[in-house]
Amino acid sequence: MHSLIFGGRFHGDTSRRLLILFEPNLISYASVFPFLEYAQDFRARYDVEIRCMPVEQALQRGLPDSLSTATHVIAQTWLTDPRNRHEQLERLLAGLPTGVTRAYLDSFANNDVRWAGVFESTSLYFKKSLFADLSEFTRPTYGHTNLTEYYGRLYGLEDEVTDWGVPPSVLPKLRLAPNFLTAPDLSAALMAEPADPPKKEIDLHARLGGTKAEGWYGEMRRHAARVVDEMDGFVVAKGTGVTRHVFGQELLRSKTCFSPFGYGELCWRDIEAIAAGAVLIKPDMSHLRTEPDLYRIDETYIACRWDFADLSDKLNDILADEERRLHLAENARRIAKTYLEMSGPVSTYSDLFIN
Repeated sequence: MHSLIFGGRFHGDTSRRLLILFEPNLISYASVFPFLEYAQDFRARYDVEIRCMPVEQALQRGLPDSLSTATHVIAQTWLTDPRNRHEQLERLLAGLPTGVTRAYLDSFANNDVRWAGVFESTSLYFKKSLFADLSEFTRPTYGHTNLTEYYGRLYGLEDEVTDWGVPPSVLPKLRLAPNFLTAPDLSAALMAEPADPPKKEIDLHARLGGTKAEGWYGEMRRHAARVVDEMDGFVVAKGTGVTRHVFGQELLRSKTCFSPFGYGELCWRDIEAIAAGAVLIKPDMSHLRTEPDLYRIDETYIACRWDFADLSDKLNDILADEERRLHLAENARRIAKTYLEMSGPVSTYSDLFIN
């Protein structure tokens, strides 16, 4: 089925035809995959046929006749693409026939919408996380994002104030796309039921990469690693250099998992921890909305301070209450798994077809 979506033409036997112009990388594909995985559900609910085409191919050759009858087009770019490439895609979208619904699918980690003003012809802008207060998207920040602002000032780093020039007219277009849980391997892990779960003998899983990076990200990661190193009395999986298999097996044996921010708030590790049955400990996420809502403080995860000052106390508290720990782990996995089982992404993208 997936091969037909990538390589086929529209058959024209539905009232709606969705063309996805996608970027061929793992992060972007995680946002595209639910359209493929739930293609039959999308068809049943919205009478839509789905096809995919690489963005670069569309920019170089235009849309082929076999895909030119699309009634809906949703497109991706990549964060670091030059402005002229984004503008080239916008011209392609703006040139589509009148009546075609155009949308943008932002798969970037960082929680800004720096390219939103470019895509004036789109009626919807989908992103994996949105500020609870949408006006935050129009606010200039110290550095490029809300994270560069907080950590840059925390560590006394020199930076410049950035104003992405996001027009207020974009805000009503913003919609949530599914979290990372729709990535093929993560959704499979959430749906699987371990036949014989291993004993939880590791108190905290905290293998933190990025400690050699420069700038605010490297400073933040080194800070997080130091806080972990300074904690006594816990069995901790830390350091780097293990294989993905070892990493996964350790998570299955871990009671909790520390997942500091990456270049954005959402991380693959958040979902890996939930799938493994480890309670997620993460800097407070109450400033964001996600779909599904996997960041409910003391219901699905443990929130710590952004400067990690209370990490040890938070870990002590949850390890001392096994009933609560099991509840949080089971609740987070239940919410994520139910979202996938009930074709949650099909509902999440409803505005693309209904409005």
